[in-house]
Amino acid sequence: MTRRDPRSLIRICAYLAFIAVAIADDQEVCDKTNCPGPLAHYKALGCNPVYEKEDDCCATKYNCDHLKARSRTKCYVNGKEYEVGEKLRDEDANPCDVGCTCATGHDGIASFNCAIVDCFHQSPKPGCYRKNSPLQCCPGEEVCPEKPEDRATCIVNGKEYRDGDYFTVESEPDLSCICQPGYKGENVEPFCAKPKHSYCSPEFHDASVIFSNCAPVYYSTQSPQTDCSVFSRCQNNNDTVIHNENNSKSTNKNDDDEDVCHFGDMTMHRGDELNQATDYNSVCVKCVCEVPPLPTCQRLPDDECDITKHPPFNQ
Repeated sequence: MTRRDPRSLIRICAYLAFIAVAIADDQEVCDKTNCPGPLAHYKALGCNPVYEKEDDCCATKYNCDHLKARSRTKCYVNGKEYEVGEKLRDEDANPCDVGCTCATGHDGIASFNCAIVDCFHQSPKPGCYRKNSPLQCCPGEEVCPEKPEDRATCIVNGKEYRDGDYFTVESEPDLSCICQPGYKGENVEPFCAKPKHSYCSPEFHDASVIFSNCAPVYYSTQSPQTDCSVFSRCQNNNDTVIHNENNSKSTNKNDDDEDVCHFGDMTMHRGDELNQATDYNSVCVKCVCEVPPLPTCQRLPDDECDITKHPPFNQ
């Protein structure tokens, strides 16, 4: 049996340690929540990331060309087509999707129209709480344990939750989870459930914003990388593109450059912005072309912009 030189073994161990550290560093650096762009919106629409280099962490743009083939007279969910008048099937319905039917909107574009669900409940009495379930739309019965310590608890990522509390799973952010008696660390039903269709996608309730190239808008406290937008900004006659000082390219919609953002029938190159306060949905909202094909729009904090002060809108 051949004996290895101890110095050789030390070099091998050092090399393996270096590789392990390099991999760990690479994984730590590749945190997509730090990447620019309305990433949750792109994910919800099924757009594919496009990278400058194969091993890059952040995409330079997203390919959403599949949306161009969508029909204005059909509804879409989970890649499936529904005809006008067709009811949403259980396999595609989230808990609060009640009485949903594909219907034509006032602009001729079809979307799902659902019944309004009122989950109003009075606040629980002192010492009581309401049961919740990721499989149900509204909170359940009120529970009043005789002793506070009788309320079941769950330990998730080192944090304690009590029966009825919502919690998130770091490794599976799409899961909706609620602490319930019997939870043993397995994030499966009835404790956790994935939505049957994305809550962030506008194609379910308001497909018009897709056909009109409207941009998702986020509050100043939200993350465009992980959160659903709160509303959309659509083009109006007062909107203009403010060009980046280093960019003098045309705003012609037929521009051959594919590396652009589209807002309505306008084209924005990287770094270009939209003017603000052209309607109620653009007051104190900064929209910048960061990661095509849509600009990133986010409401400015109150200490930077007063939403109550804006010029009159001339629509």
